[in-house]
Amino acid sequence: MFGNPPPPHELLTAVAAHYGQTPDTLTDLGSFENQVYAFSAPQGGRVLRLVHSSHRSERQVRAELHWLTFLAEGGVSVAPPVPDAQGERLHVWPDGAGGAYFSAAFVRAAGERARPAELTVPQMRAWGRLLAELHERTQAYQPEDPRGRPTWQDDPYIRDRHALAAALSVPLDPGILPRFDALVAELAAQPATPDRFGLAHNDAHPGNFLLRGEQLTLFDFDDCAHNFYVNDLAMALYYGVGGAPDREALGRHLWANLLAGYREVRPLDEADLALVPALLKLREVDLYLLLQSKWDLARLSEAQQRTLEAYRHNILGDIPYLNFLQACAAG
Repeated sequence: MFGNPPPPHELLTAVAAHYGQTPDTLTDLGSFENQVYAFSAPQGGRVLRLVHSSHRSERQVRAELHWLTFLAEGGVSVAPPVPDAQGERLHVWPDGAGGAYFSAAFVRAAGERARPAELTVPQMRAWGRLLAELHERTQAYQPEDPRGRPTWQDDPYIRDRHALAAALSVPLDPGILPRFDALVAELAAQPATPDRFGLAHNDAHPGNFLLRGEQLTLFDFDDCAHNFYVNDLAMALYYGVGGAPDREALGRHLWANLLAGYREVRPLDEADLALVPALLKLREVDLYLLLQSKWDLARLSEAQQRTLEAYRHNILGDIPYLNFLQACAAG
């Protein structure tokens, strides 16, 4: 929807041949930010991902693949990258216009898509446990390139929020950016100690893992960045209740079980949990600016208008994403 345009057919043909395929043997998986295809290999199902340099640098992609390989080698249930015939995890393809595509192949995760409202208690706890295993394994990680992945403040819709707002065809309400600034300042003031802050997935929602019974496999690490570990739990909650008719009831149920699963592996103290309301609201404001920037504000559909108005109402009204979290913090 908001991703980069697909590569020219000639370039895709060359990329496919590099992995022993043709464009006809690739199945477009319809990814959000990148071009992602499924294909079959003698060793099993594979996913081919093409990332354009306008979205991520080569340095960032290499750092992502290095960390993901480390997680997989430590037994974390992720879909790891697999080397090409030359033993390389990444290949660079100039696009002829000064940019490039970066290709990588991954093991294709097995299982079914998760529907949050239908998850069982063991599956919810397995979700939390997997995030804890990822964070616990990362405690021992020695990055090949310590600056290879960004921090949460490097998100362009956070870092460049004032410039992006100034470029909008329809000005933001005056109250939006001060609230955005306050959230960034609140989180930036928090201690970023190694036990609570490090490389995190940052987008571990139900669209980015597959289920086989109580076994989850996490994939799509494109948004991984240095962040508070609890943000992975916050994003699981944010997207886990999105669109549910009774978000509060589902949210309470999901949150209790995410935390129970997480705490089977590693501790999570009250100072971390206290960050969750601000992390949820930050994602809400971040997405509001993203949609304002990406959509044609002069030709919004009715659904788009309703979406933006709901974001605006919640942000300007200082309405918590989930009320029960505010009550927990107050209690």
